[in-house]
Amino acid sequence: MRLSSVGLAGVLAVVLGSCSGGSTSSNTVPAVSLGAQAPVSAAVNPAPLNVIPEAVSVNAAVNLTLQARFNAENRPSFFWNGQEVAPTIRVRPGDTINLTFVNALPEFCSVGIETDANLHFHGMHSSPIPPGDNVITTKAAPGGSTGYVIHVNPDQPPGLYWYHAHVHGLSAWEVGNGLAGAIVVEGIGNYVPQTAGLRERVIVLRDPPISSSFLAGEQSVLRRTGTVTPSATARKPLDADSTGGNACSPETDMTPTINGARLASIGIRPGETELIRVVNAASHRHFDLTVDGQQLQLVSQDGVPVSMYPGEPAMIPVSDIIIPPAGRAEFLLTGSRVPAALISKCFGSGPVGNNDPEVALGVFTDDSHWPSHSTEKTQSERHVARLASVRRSPFFNSRMPAPVQERIVHFQEDPTGNYLYLNGQQYNANAPSMFTAHSGTTEEWTLENDTEEVHVFHIHQVHFIVESVNGVPNPSPHWLDTIDLASTGIGVAGQIIPSQTKVLIDFRDPVIRGTFVFHCHILDHEDHGMMAKITVL
Repeated sequence: MRLSSVGLAGVLAVVLGSCSGGSTSSNTVPAVSLGAQAPVSAAVNPAPLNVIPEAVSVNAAVNLTLQARFNAENRPSFFWNGQEVAPTIRVRPGDTINLTFVNALPEFCSVGIETDANLHFHGMHSSPIPPGDNVITTKAAPGGSTGYVIHVNPDQPPGLYWYHAHVHGLSAWEVGNGLAGAIVVEGIGNYVPQTAGLRERVIVLRDPPISSSFLAGEQSVLRRTGTVTPSATARKPLDADSTGGNACSPETDMTPTINGARLASIGIRPGETELIRVVNAASHRHFDLTVDGQQLQLVSQDGVPVSMYPGEPAMIPVSDIIIPPAGRAEFLLTGSRVPAALISKCFGSGPVGNNDPEVALGVFTDDSHWPSHSTEKTQSERHVARLASVRRSPFFNSRMPAPVQERIVHFQEDPTGNYLYLNGQQYNANAPSMFTAHSGTTEEWTLENDTEEVHVFHIHQVHFIVESVNGVPNPSPHWLDTIDLASTGIGVAGQIIPSQTKVLIDFRDPVIRGTFVFHCHILDHEDHGMMAKITVL
């Protein structure tokens, strides 16, 4: 029984439904053959995986300036030190990220609205009060800039996080085109000794749109302001559209990339074990990763080693890992004697959702003969002395206490899919917070998906523990900040049954005080209203 990216062995295989675009009442996710994909990717012999440049902290701080502007393809992109690149920011607990963000994107003059932009430091347990990780009021207008001072929490677990654009109404356009990069908090070897001294790979998966990015962004502004009236026609189920419901047919509007390339050779010697760190930086695509059917050893999700939660093992063997938009997974892989394809299997998002067909991303191959063999350093070569500074967290290393408050959040949308809601409300930055919580406490939230497509829950500033999905207890509780919410199911009498996911949310860290947001991380859903504010006092 496989473990999905939310850590529920087999549970989501039941509730997420099939890739056929039909109902979600099926008890299994259909297997997708890798036979047609693996030989193709191996035969292509793609170039070696691009190594993403890094901004590394020195003397407990990393200082960098990121500029957002159009690239040669007329897409919004990050530029750093004269390069078109979103650098990996590498820090340790207790460090500070000093980041100047310059918005060189144009105005959308045809509608008279400026294209504001800002950043979110996803998964970082830092203050939401400016100049910290604030996406509600912190914005840079075109031609302007803003500064962020992100104090990396001394209790921040060592692992993979990321930063990305987050202005409401344009987040899908900006992130989808590439305004996002990885953050690595060092020290995982202290919690997962099996990773010590291993070569590591930072992999950023994207799904940039093929269509004109500028026109797509402008249309997003037009829809958001009501200048263009969205279609009033109810959406058809996927099995009633022109594709015949074949969700695994070739894509027409997106082209997944791995570190900026369509395919890549990922170097690994036969018998060598590497730490693979993957962030899903797509605006709405799921990646269901497998390596030619080989067993992977999952060591961390959403930045937090699995073993940090009491009673959980250091590694969990899995055959594939579902990484939702914004999710991260870190796993160990041992090289084989023959090339092994990295595949993203078909993922079904429900009757009216976006189903993601199977796609080859790259191939793991022996790189002993490559001149650039040493470009990816091992942890021991990089910053061994820095690992000693990691301390045991009084929050992440302890079981969640009983919640002081129970809440329910309904994920809803109108029949056209143009307007989406949380508890019947669309996001309004000027509206009062939907919830008020208290620092030092935990809460139990029931996340109810009332729609016929998967949604992806994310809350800023904190992590949570999954208790159950549709009444089935979580067999592997560990920390997450992003989780799939299954679409509605069909009962025995044909009635629609909303899915229910119960989570325990941790507000114990005193750093987390202020107002921030929670939302669906399928970003076009967030742009169309599926977001709300919470204040922690």
